[in-house]
Amino acid sequence: MFSKIRLEVICVGNELLYDRINTDVNILSAIMAKAGLRISRCVTVPDIEDEIIASVRECLKMSDILILTGGLGPTSDDITKEALAKFLGKKLVYSGEIWQGICERFARRGILPSETNKKQAYVIEGSEVLDNPVGTAPGLLVQEKGKKIALFPGPPVELKPMAENFTERIRDGKETPLEINRYGLYGMGESAVEEKVNPFMRKIETPYTILASPQMIEILVTSECPRENLQRIGVFLKDEFGNSYAGINPPSLPEMLGSILKEKDLRISLAESCTGGLASKLLTDVPGSSAYFQGSFVAYSNSVKKKTLGVPGSILRKYGAVSPETATSMAKGAKKKGKADVSISFTGIAGPSGATATKPMGLVYIGIGLPRKKTEVYRFIFTGNRERIREQAVYKGFDLLVKLLREGHVKK
Repeated sequence: MFSKIRLEVICVGNELLYDRINTDVNILSAIMAKAGLRISRCVTVPDIEDEIIASVRECLKMSDILILTGGLGPTSDDITKEALAKFLGKKLVYSGEIWQGICERFARRGILPSETNKKQAYVIEGSEVLDNPVGTAPGLLVQEKGKKIALFPGPPVELKPMAENFTERIRDGKETPLEINRYGLYGMGESAVEEKVNPFMRKIETPYTILASPQMIEILVTSECPRENLQRIGVFLKDEFGNSYAGINPPSLPEMLGSILKEKDLRISLAESCTGGLASKLLTDVPGSSAYFQGSFVAYSNSVKKKTLGVPGSILRKYGAVSPETATSMAKGAKKKGKADVSISFTGIAGPSGATATKPMGLVYIGIGLPRKKTEVYRFIFTGNRERIREQAVYKGFDLLVKLLREGHVKK
């Protein structure tokens, strides 16, 4: 059975409210799920005493276990331990044993600890020290009115092993690991998926979450859902979306494309203009891609399009670089020059400059070079910033070729 323990998390750190991505909650959610625990709420606060105390007070109203990450270092802005001690009305007590361990860790590196490091040797009175096998900041476990408050370091490399050890201490052996089942849909819009999925999910009374990205739409359902419903969802999605349905816990779109190319013994090459090499980067991120990936031609300027891919100057003068004609010629050139069976070309306006009244920002033409001298071209207008437009273009190109391959339209 699944645990009914309510777990909440407070992530402390000014940087988390600036420009850093908070990965602590991702690490904790995965580790806690294996122990049958679900994070009910996560709060991010700066290194300000009043903010930390206010968040602890609020979270303890509902949580059984409260985890705080970050702010256990030796510098003046690391005040999580001090703030919690003040809230609890407890003193900070110096531990000679912890200080000795810190000194020994520094000695192994051939350096002496500074006096500021001694700050990490103080613990909240009555707390239990949680060993940190990676860094110098020990974690702490405080019992308060039947609730558990754990302090973990913020750096992921230190947080992960400490959190894993912590779950072993709090499990009672009855919890079932909480798993997330991810149903993938390639080349679909979030609203279009929701319109069809929502009535079905309500009918079978199954909670779900839709997660959208340029690569795919994911429908997330936890293992709290009855097994027969998990199977029914897969059947429904296959019947409703056909080849757009990628299965449960599917591979990434580049992995899917690579797998099909390998299965059909096909070689691919790319011609990239507006995507600037992103497509080839994503394809070659997949281990074993050398079995099907021939190469990529990043032809940004018109002169390189002509010289490298053989795009006729007459096409560029008459239709422009961003045109179906140029995309077609680029796909043909990539396939020929790369000695490949299939190819994908990308040419467009990723912005923020370069748009015109007839060629708006986000306009992208994608060419698909196929065997037997067949080429198809598709027109899209993507939205978002430069990075987002490029991502959408690349994944749409992969999706188009995957669908052609899965439908059996591509043969040597």
